[in-house]
Amino acid sequence: MADQRDAELSADDLLKHDVHGDPLLRRIGRGAARPFRTSPDVQALAEHGRWVQHPVTTGRRIAVTGIRGGSGKSTVSALISSVFARHRQDRVLALDVDPELGSLPLRLGVPAGRPLADLARADLRTASFAEVEPYLTRLGEHFWALPGSQGAVAGAGLDAAVYQAAGLPLSRFFGVTVADCGVGVHTPLHHAVLAGAHAQVMVTPATPEGAASAGRALDFLSAGPLARVVPRTIVVFTAHHPQGRRTVDVAKAREILHDVGAEAVFLDHDRHLAAGTRMDPARLAYATRVTAIAIAAASLHRALSG
Repeated sequence: MADQRDAELSADDLLKHDVHGDPLLRRIGRGAARPFRTSPDVQALAEHGRWVQHPVTTGRRIAVTGIRGGSGKSTVSALISSVFARHRQDRVLALDVDPELGSLPLRLGVPAGRPLADLARADLRTASFAEVEPYLTRLGEHFWALPGSQGAVAGAGLDAAVYQAAGLPLSRFFGVTVADCGVGVHTPLHHAVLAGAHAQVMVTPATPEGAASAGRALDFLSAGPLARVVPRTIVVFTAHHPQGRRTVDVAKAREILHDVGAEAVFLDHDRHLAAGTRMDPARLAYATRVTAIAIAAASLHRALSG
């Protein structure tokens, strides 16, 4: 009986108490100030919402990459895929293509399922969605997820060939597919995902070293066959502590990235996300929700350009 309880233990069980992204006083103050929001703020949010809901003729694939472990890559993947699922009327897929124990399933509360390699052994060219759906985990009316590695480290058969055989054809069933990649941009699997991506969201810490790492990664991509993805890139600077916004000049980074066509967004520290467990959209800070919509809108905008 004890063994059964241990097997059912989840990350949520280890959390002493869940917290809201915003302190109580800030939530009260924001509610009181809601009728007095400035027109530009409302207009910008409406414009982002229109892009999130923008119709697509063929499925769009958005690759989320991270320069180093712990940058918040899987958190951003969970955030933007949840935004798309909430606001779009077509299907949305959150696809875990991190072979090294990625945390996307944890962030979405996805139980262990069938890995992408299982789908690679099927012929997806003629399959219907009804035949594919048993491989997936349904998270909402328009939202599905597939953990590609099923919790195994570097040995679940997830490689470039598997992604090309299953990940690419699987995306035809979805209006938007958000692919959470492993750390870096150098492996054959990264190349396969980015070669088939319509946009990239590159996540890096909001530190000078994080900015430099993002610059080196974009230089690497610019010099090779994946150069076309650089102007379709959104660089998300993430703060992992409340003082994180002070460590890098995002405005200056935005100016520099503009030279290569990329865009920069700052995702501030969020107490709920910092707990490191399943993401509850209702507990996210208001600024986090607004930024997530902005990232989703910008990435889909880039995915539909050109």
